Amino acid sequence: MIIIIMIIIIIIIIIIIIIIIIIITIIIIIIIIIIIIIIIIIIIIIIIIIIIIIIIIITIITILIILIIHIIIIIIIIIIIIIIIIIIIIIIIIIIP
Repeated sequence: MIIIIMIIIIIIIIIIIIIIIIIITIIIIIIIIIIIIIIIIIIIIIIIIIIIIIIIIITIITILIILIIHIIIIIIIIIIIIIIIIIIIIIIIIIIP
């Protein structure tokens, strides 16, 4: 009788150990999956932020380039106008006497 009781106790202990091991592995797997998901989300967020920063930089650069081109065009126009005025003044000075 004692042997049977011992065997039953051993079987119960083994079953309990197996259940505990299964539960622990499930918990570990869940934790690993959660960590992987969090890492993926962080990577995606970083990529999105980098893309946004690149887009902002590109737009700022293009706006600056457009502004510079406009300033250059305005300067050229002003120079041309000044040259024309000088030429007109010279012509007037030559013709009037």
